[in-house]
Amino acid sequence: MITGRILLGMLGVAAALQLTAADKPKITAVERSQGWRLLFDGASLSDWRGYRLNKVPANWSVADDWATNSGGPGLVSEEEFQDFELQLDWKVAEGGIAMIYLRADEEGTGPEETGLLVELAGGTAMGGNGGLTKLWREITPQPGLWYRVKIMVHGNQVEHWINGDRVLTYMIDSPEWRAGVAASRFKHSRDYGKLPRGRLVLAGTGASFRNIKIRPI
Repeated sequence: MITGRILLGMLGVAAALQLTAADKPKITAVERSQGWRLLFDGASLSDWRGYRLNKVPANWSVADDWATNSGGPGLVSEEEFQDFELQLDWKVAEGGIAMIYLRADEEGTGPEETGLLVELAGGTAMGGNGGLTKLWREITPQPGLWYRVKIMVHGNQVEHWINGDRVLTYMIDSPEWRAGVAASRFKHSRDYGKLPRGRLVLAGTGASFRNIKIRPI
């Protein structure tokens, strides 16, 4: 098992290195025909604002075609989404934290009260959902390297992919999922993960995001 984890970690690093020299954010003609569109073009955060704010907070900066959070409020999408495929590249600084929340609202004090968690760095595991479901594969993130995450949400089914490998699949509101929530830090959140649609939230400290694109399905 240990050997397998080391090998997967090495494969994750190798794949991450391939993302270092990324092109400027763009949607190809084929992607456009499939319904993809950019949520961040590398220059403007016009599709985003601070969580429970009406503007992008000062803790977020844009440079070199990516957006970085120095610590503070997360970015929330202006638009709500129901079923979708989301893809983006991300990296963290040494000791950084990075995460995404799906189908979140802004009624509570934070997106973790309602939004489905996608852990990227600084949590229990890369590509995890807060420990509610066992990962198929474990990859240890390396500071400063770019990784690609793809997330698919269709009805109650959710999939997490890291660098082209599916690492997690689960069903919202299944008996196993409900048991996981009841035994987790989300147990006091009445609406955790149950909203049929909601906003995307990018959060973390020392976390950078680029090439953010989405395809409603």
